[in-house]
Amino acid sequence: MSYWILEFIRVGIGYIFLMYLWPSVVFRKHLSGKSLTYRFAFCSTVSVLLINTLVLSLGLFHILDGRIVFFLFYGIFIASILKEKRLRLRVSGQLRKLFAGKLGWKSFLTALADDSKYLLVTFFRRLNQKIKGRRLEYGILSVLILFAIAYFSYGAFQNHSYGWGDMYVHHAWIYGLKEGNIFSAGVYPEAMHCFIYSMDVLFGISIYSCLLFLGEIHVAALLVAVYCLFREILKSRYTVYLILAAFLTIDVVCIDEIYGMARLQYTIPQEFGLYTLFLCTLYLIRFLKRENKGFDGNLFLFMTSLAASLAIHFYVTIMAFFLCASFAVFGLNQIFRKKNFGVLVTAVILGVVISTLPMVLAFASGIPLQGSLNWGMNIINGTDTKEGRSQAVQTSTGESTEAMTGITAEKGSENASSLPSQSQLDSQQGTVIEMESSTNVPKTPLVKRVADAVIRSLKLVYQYGYVQLYGRSRAGWLLRFTIIAAILTLVNVVISIVRLKKISFSMYAGITTASFLFMLLYAAPFLGLPEIIAGARLCLPEQILLLAMMAIPADELFFLLEKTKAGHFVPQISLAGVLAIYAGTNYFGVFHGYLYYELTRYNAAVELTSEIMDAYPQYSYTIISTTEELYQSVEDARHEEILDFYNKSQLVDYYIPTEYLFFYIEKNPIYYAQYHFFSGPRWLAQDKYTKYYEYSTAVLSIGDGIEHSEISEEAVGESLLTTSKASDAYSVIINRTILESEMYHWCQEFKTRLPNEIKVYYEDENFICYVIKQNPAHLYNLNLEK
Repeated sequence: MSYWILEFIRVGIGYIFLMYLWPSVVFRKHLSGKSLTYRFAFCSTVSVLLINTLVLSLGLFHILDGRIVFFLFYGIFIASILKEKRLRLRVSGQLRKLFAGKLGWKSFLTALADDSKYLLVTFFRRLNQKIKGRRLEYGILSVLILFAIAYFSYGAFQNHSYGWGDMYVHHAWIYGLKEGNIFSAGVYPEAMHCFIYSMDVLFGISIYSCLLFLGEIHVAALLVAVYCLFREILKSRYTVYLILAAFLTIDVVCIDEIYGMARLQYTIPQEFGLYTLFLCTLYLIRFLKRENKGFDGNLFLFMTSLAASLAIHFYVTIMAFFLCASFAVFGLNQIFRKKNFGVLVTAVILGVVISTLPMVLAFASGIPLQGSLNWGMNIINGTDTKEGRSQAVQTSTGESTEAMTGITAEKGSENASSLPSQSQLDSQQGTVIEMESSTNVPKTPLVKRVADAVIRSLKLVYQYGYVQLYGRSRAGWLLRFTIIAAILTLVNVVISIVRLKKISFSMYAGITTASFLFMLLYAAPFLGLPEIIAGARLCLPEQILLLAMMAIPADELFFLLEKTKAGHFVPQISLAGVLAIYAGTNYFGVFHGYLYYELTRYNAAVELTSEIMDAYPQYSYTIISTTEELYQSVEDARHEEILDFYNKSQLVDYYIPTEYLFFYIEKNPIYYAQYHFFSGPRWLAQDKYTKYYEYSTAVLSIGDGIEHSEISEEAVGESLLTTSKASDAYSVIINRTILESEMYHWCQEFKTRLPNEIKVYYEDENFICYVIKQNPAHLYNLNLEK
């Protein structure tokens, strides 16, 4: 465990340096005198864009090399520091003494350490001045961030494998960057990949560790972005703590929502970029509220946030559009002002160009588009069945229609005795025909038809949005809070008209509209609309927006309280509110649950791979196992798939040209990619989410109770089920059991023939590893039949 804690700390340090420290130092003149919010937004977006542009530009010119990136980043950083005259003179003086022999290396390094200490002390003094008078507020925010990091990183310390299948794909693409190949799988937003590649190059942190921990650490950026947005748009700056506390403690009651929350544990592009959609909205609102004239800092950060979202993941940009639109619709007069509209359009165009130019140039050079872009289109046109729901909706709608027809027929047969006679039917039929032939049949007014259509649509959104995600009881409460928020919005508009003689830019209306619009996007397939974004991907931002909408009444109370003498105690009241939310969710049984990983291997295999990588020379050994070890050891070891070993060892003379061979065998083969829910301390979360999967086909497990089969002699010689690729073969438990049994049998056969050449390297109740040491000049023929 100590190894993983150290890796977590290394990833955290690398992330802070690359995302915040490097741009803070390099652009310190620009950031001088700026607010903490501006600094956060600037560093969080500009750093990502610079790294993305630099890495992809080097790749386009076929000169992408880690050494170039290393010297560029550290060279710029050191040169920027040495711009400080006092520091430059001191360092140059120390260097002259060093080369003149008047100063030893130890003294020189001590002097550098003292200078670095001085810079850090100066930085923290300035920071202390900036947060003076608001230490309690930032203290609350810090505790919430630490709680979030603990909650979302808990799984990585329990299971040291990647928790989601997509992470293996992203690992391969990042490794492509290490080999000098940008867009190795096709043109795709690469900002997250470039960022992790740079962390690996600058700090020597393995890609595996970065992917394992970076997403959970980066949650902090999402929470700070949410904090900045709602602190800006709500009347009281203390309400946002209640929103964050509720988001981090209240449970969810739907599989889609559990999935949406679980994705924050994984280092994947959409979740990595979610913070940008809140920053986009924040700086668009600031630009519109302050009626700026010309291209200013707010519009600059709107542009960089938009560009960063596009460079990270297109879904984030689509979400940003709808979130921005929810607020902008109430400020159209500001948008279309002559001095605003032109610069706003310019900012959007520049943001798109900055982020997409490397992709456009790569595509123009002949690199094809990556298949995920087609997947996104399949979601929209309804042909994707993994995350898209359009086909499922059509099927369920058809089944519902058939069921209704059956019920109607049943009721008709039960009421046969009450049916009218044939003469009565003939009479009625004649009357109907006469009425239909009349030219005076009244037509439904257009307004009524539109109103009926809107009401039907609202009912569908309520049923297939609110109720489906939150259950009927919670959906009822959400509806009530939506009505309250609408009333408070109207009250504030009236007050604005009375006091200011104009309609002000209503933030409450924007929050309420955004919460409804995202729910409409989720329910879109049920309304016959295209599914622009896969529904489950919307759940996390929608959860935040709904909680913000529910916090509007509290915001009004805080705002009114701040106008009284008791306003000095509002920070303490907000702290009490955060504690009350934490205690209340526990007391009333609505505290959130532990999340899950898609479990693919035992921890022993992960730990063993790390140990072997440290103990043996690079590429002197081969690991024969399922696919997962390939990604962890790709930079140190040769890897052979169990499936390939199984096939080659039976058909031809078969040699593996390394000195050591490590055979990984699961004595209890895992049900591949089972939903493995964690179990842990009660203060962090509860064991409660598995009940929502009772009617799903997913294989579930909790804590130490991993679902598995067992190797056996009976499985040896059995035929494998046909699959398209190796990784698919392992996901079928029958295949996995056969392959692991065959591998164990092979090792036993080898031991019978050469008992001194094969050793048990590691063994526990679930997993065993054999090692063979061979002479590279005289390799063993691994086809034992030869």
